[in-house]
Amino acid sequence: MPRTQLHLDANSPSIIVPVTARDRSELGQQAEALARVRAGAGGRLFDLVEWRVDLYEPFTATVGADAAAGRGAAGSGFDPVPVVAALGALRAALPDTPILATFRTTAEGGGTPLSDEIYVRLVDTLAASGLAAAVDVEYRHPLAARAIAAAHDHGVAVVASNHDFDATPPAEEIVARLTAMEEAGADVAKIAVMPRSAADVVTLLAATERRYREARIPLVTMSMGASGAVTRVGGGAFGSAATFATVSEASAPGQLPATGVRAALDMLHPHAGQP
Repeated sequence: MPRTQLHLDANSPSIIVPVTARDRSELGQQAEALARVRAGAGGRLFDLVEWRVDLYEPFTATVGADAAAGRGAAGSGFDPVPVVAALGALRAALPDTPILATFRTTAEGGGTPLSDEIYVRLVDTLAASGLAAAVDVEYRHPLAARAIAAAHDHGVAVVASNHDFDATPPAEEIVARLTAMEEAGADVAKIAVMPRSAADVVTLLAATERRYREARIPLVTMSMGASGAVTRVGGGAFGSAATFATVSEASAPGQLPATGVRAALDMLHPHAGQP
């Protein structure tokens, strides 16, 4: 089990903001901007950052080309230096903010193809660096079990994830996926779905509440797009322990500005963190 646990609680949902930098300069700019915003808000505007490694070109330029060409099964082209250096810079700029390191694969809406073997090596590298509080592992990835084990070997928490950008599965299927993530050894179970109607938003919230009653790990659930915005501010009432919000660039459809989300959470959870 990981030595670093994410402190996520549906009674006081955390705000996670994405870092979507394409290069080292942009990463530095985004990190510094987040540090200023966080300091100006007394540290309350957001609680975690998610670094989207699949958008970071110093790493993806080589491994993406290898994967597209069918290479990389044995790890050709894998260079951990840019990843660790960037993660270190992000940690230096935000020393008191937990970092969730995420490589979103193209199968789930990510920006760069990656071979299965390199995916596991990347998760292992991110966890071994000691710079991330948690790593994202797509629970449907062919080597998800190995990736989860690799992270736990380094004492790092795993956020198991699943994304459906086309539709909202039935409530039973959402519950089944969240359950499977916990059974696979994840420390947090996350699912994001796309609504096609208001009823789909209700389905996501109902499934969250149903799973929350039995889950032994925190859940993070959201309905994407404009019609799902209510789940990004009101999900805590149904069992979702965190939400994604923006300070600058969004990483998924429907993410709301962090200032507004914080204000909404303060109204919905006025006594969070109080004895």
